[in-house]
Amino acid sequence: MIKISNWKVAGYIRLSKEDNENIESNSIVNQRELIDQYISSKEDLELVDYYIDDGYSGTNFNRPGFERLLQDMKNKKINCIIVKDLSRFARNHIEADMYFENIFPALNIRFISVIENIDSFENPDSMDNLIVPFKNLLNDAYAKDISKKVKSALTAKRLNGEFIGTSATYGYLKNPRDKHKLIIDKVASKYVIEIFNGIIEGKSASEIADELNKNNVLTPSAYKRKKEQEDENVKIDKKWNAKMINKMLNDRIYEGDLIQGKKKVENYRTHKLISTNEDEWIITKNNHEPIISKDKFDKVQEIIEKNKCARSNKEKDLFYRFLKCSDCVGSFILRKVKNYEYYHCTSYVRNGSCTSHSIRKDKLAEIVLEELNKRFKRNRINTLTRDILLKNVDSIIIFQNGKIDVNFK
Repeated sequence: MIKISNWKVAGYIRLSKEDNENIESNSIVNQRELIDQYISSKEDLELVDYYIDDGYSGTNFNRPGFERLLQDMKNKKINCIIVKDLSRFARNHIEADMYFENIFPALNIRFISVIENIDSFENPDSMDNLIVPFKNLLNDAYAKDISKKVKSALTAKRLNGEFIGTSATYGYLKNPRDKHKLIIDKVASKYVIEIFNGIIEGKSASEIADELNKNNVLTPSAYKRKKEQEDENVKIDKKWNAKMINKMLNDRIYEGDLIQGKKKVENYRTHKLISTNEDEWIITKNNHEPIISKDKFDKVQEIIEKNKCARSNKEKDLFYRFLKCSDCVGSFILRKVKNYEYYHCTSYVRNGSCTSHSIRKDKLAEIVLEELNKRFKRNRINTLTRDILLKNVDSIIIFQNGKIDVNFK
């Protein structure tokens, strides 16, 4: 390593929950004091800045403080890194060794660990002996052990019916006397009730979302931000949509059941969350006061299932998404009257906002087939299929007098 008369120092400090019983000795203040004392005892060290990651695990390098340090290192703003001990730098021995053996030497970075008396410049052998990789292995093993203990503790809490989420589900609050218990949020819960009632009244998820947006009701994320920031003027930067509504309608938390463990950390190094199988979920029935009664919740599930079947059948229908009203340009719904099926203007049927447009399905099929054969005289079509429509037709306009206009592709 090149001898430098005045080293530009980065003091790197890290503290996380994995430090557990050593949290006092590893506190941000104690780490800073130790590094300050070390720098003041050396004439060739000049502190440039402290790079602090408070609350970040050492099992990977996805930390804002470390990323800033890395950038300043590449920009030659710093050329020396000082830590209290090796565990502050990393608890992942594979990545730590990569920095010590490859990256730091290539960039001419001096590395100092005060407690272990490691200095890559004054004592290069201190980096090469077995202590560094051995300590890195120990730190890695410690992180793995802590991860197992934390996972075990969280599982025990879940099995005990304790809520361990960072924030309560929309409609609920964490009990101020016991953060692992849920109580009803009187403000948000009325909108939850409104959503479930809307489905029972025959409204779609999209229609319910439109009503909430029209009434300027805050979305769950905006409502959470309002409560956390205690700001009455939170802007509605996101609108309600059918996906949000459907997610709430399927959440059993509203009938009083607590379901946890739907996601888990992939491993102690990446901290990536992955979905679990349903048989891995931890379910505590009748865990808290319900916002929606079990009877009402079950009724809504039945309606949702019927709507799914209806949508499935609708998508199989010959003219699905082809028909448009000549007046409102809206869609058509299929209804059976005695022995025949009729297409009706959706707007007229639902709220009377359009005039009555209707046509019998079999008559419509005859007319469309005739129009297709007029257009393609040489390749006569005997039977009308959905594939033929998809290939040749863009839309079919239905007029009030039952006449149609086929728009070809």
